[in-house]
Amino acid sequence: MLFTRKLLTGAGTAALCLATPGLAQTAEPAPAGQADQAVNDIVVTAQFRAQRLQDTPIAITATTGAALEARSLTSVTDLTATAPNVNLSSASGLNGSAVNAYIRGIGQNDSSFALEPGVGIYIDDVYYGTTFGAILDLNDLDRVEVLRGPQGTLAGKNSIGGSVKLFSKKPDADGGGFVEATLGRFNRVDFRGSADFTIADGLYARLSGVSKHTDGFMTLLDFGCVNPGQGIPAQRSGNCRTGSEGGIDVKGVRGALRYAPDGSRLELNLSGDFSQNDSEQVATKLLYANNPNVRSYVAGDPFAGVPLDSRFLTGARSYTSYATYDTGGNYTTPFCAPGGGCVPYQVAPGGFRSSPKSTARSWGVSGTIDYALSDTLSLKSITAYRAASGTAGIDLDGSPLAVLLQQFDYRHRQFTQELRLSGKIGAIADFTLGGFLYDARDWLGGRSQIPNVQFDFLPDDPVTNNSKSLFAHVELHPFANFNIVAGLRYTHDRKTYLFHRRNPDGTLPSGIPFTTNWLLVGLDGRIGTFEGDRVDYRIGANYRFSDTLMAYAQVSTGYKGGGVNPRPYVPDQIVAFAPETLTAYEAGFKSDLFGRRLRANGAIFYNDYKDIQINRYVCPESASRTCSEP
Repeated sequence: MLFTRKLLTGAGTAALCLATPGLAQTAEPAPAGQADQAVNDIVVTAQFRAQRLQDTPIAITATTGAALEARSLTSVTDLTATAPNVNLSSASGLNGSAVNAYIRGIGQNDSSFALEPGVGIYIDDVYYGTTFGAILDLNDLDRVEVLRGPQGTLAGKNSIGGSVKLFSKKPDADGGGFVEATLGRFNRVDFRGSADFTIADGLYARLSGVSKHTDGFMTLLDFGCVNPGQGIPAQRSGNCRTGSEGGIDVKGVRGALRYAPDGSRLELNLSGDFSQNDSEQVATKLLYANNPNVRSYVAGDPFAGVPLDSRFLTGARSYTSYATYDTGGNYTTPFCAPGGGCVPYQVAPGGFRSSPKSTARSWGVSGTIDYALSDTLSLKSITAYRAASGTAGIDLDGSPLAVLLQQFDYRHRQFTQELRLSGKIGAIADFTLGGFLYDARDWLGGRSQIPNVQFDFLPDDPVTNNSKSLFAHVELHPFANFNIVAGLRYTHDRKTYLFHRRNPDGTLPSGIPFTTNWLLVGLDGRIGTFEGDRVDYRIGANYRFSDTLMAYAQVSTGYKGGGVNPRPYVPDQIVAFAPETLTAYEAGFKSDLFGRRLRANGAIFYNDYKDIQINRYVCPESASRTCSEP
């Protein structure tokens, strides 16, 4: 279950950049006499129109695709190295092939479809609405924009921490391509490449692909083989290695088609991509085990089994583990502690086997239409469909004992449509008006087994998630070098979560205390629903003191959507929870010093953070004091 609280935080950030090569797009030239050895500019579209990075009055880091390649940054998780206050990492094994994305300490570490991301991730302006399947490859990119949050008006809901926007290279008339190969330790073999083609005047195509393979570095060992005579028979002879964790096996391809005739008011971009991630589970290691209440299964007596203790540790500096990904086993001999004392080791009832895999198959298609209605008014339409599915198993005890094993199956489908009308009103204002639709269908399945407490069930949970929003962004230019920025977004969200809780044989839990799944009685077929509205705003001002110094200040809001408690034990724990909200006060500067040889940008912010969605473990108001995690 969830409860809420209020938190106030404050911090500051700064970034320095020495002169480096690489342009994302053609930018305004440097002032006369300052072009040589200058820090080059990247043109970004964070505020719905093309602007120099140094003219954009928000805390944003932009990196060209060429710079990413030069630094060997190949995954979205590598972007942590490009921007301060940004932490992108692979989620724990409990969450499948998912990303933990945090900006300024705000994000989400749970991939459940009942919950929402805290950092918005975009692929060519297409919002990706879940953390599962979001460990994206950075192949063939034009640029990456990392916006620190909240970005409630520019990027919408779930960008409370900020947003990460990936922009692929578009096909053009230049032609050419590249092929790159990388070899390394652990049998690392990577290939990536792309090629541009001109089909006809104004019609271009681009193909790109990637393949990455690295063996796992965490070796799984057969405890009985490594420790003969310790009560658990060896499952292997000779080589005690049973598998590995941490390996990478990713393949992907992308195709793009662009129609942009010279002199035409119309530009059309179509793209499709497919990727298959058959990587191993994130490497996990048992580092501490000294709880006598955590034991292997013994029928009728949960306190009679083998305790999970230091016998199953492999040493803090050793990249090895005794995890089996199995709660069944075939152990018929007693387990004997060093120095004597043997206890029976019994097979867990109805045990099942998973594997150290964390897979994700994803694909998507999108179409973008840009049409210039006049010299000062343009229309943009972005239509996309994306899908992802995968499976992840996790041996949570990290030992040969049958203590806790889980496997989750994920399926995500989403359709998005965005319309933007952008224009200029003389030299007075730039504006964008728009609307956004997000419609997703998700499903979570799998199996969870804790033999000692007779907990063993199959979830089968469909989730629907719908969001609609209207937004406006205006930049006023009342006099030279001074600008006022204002934004407003209204969003309506609705989410439903249908719970199915069945025994492994497909029957319903019996409800008799201390029998299998007795706590889950009454959950099957229950529906939890969240529905709500939200208005976010942004208002700020910026002033350019010179060609090399700009300062800004703003107040902005954002939120992470509400949802439904995804892991109830009893029906009264099926409750909806409110959105997280954030109001941020920020001031910053952007400067180019010493003839544009040194770039120094900085920001200071104060966050008013309310209704934080966090885990709750004690439920005095529930029929069961045992609580679920959100």
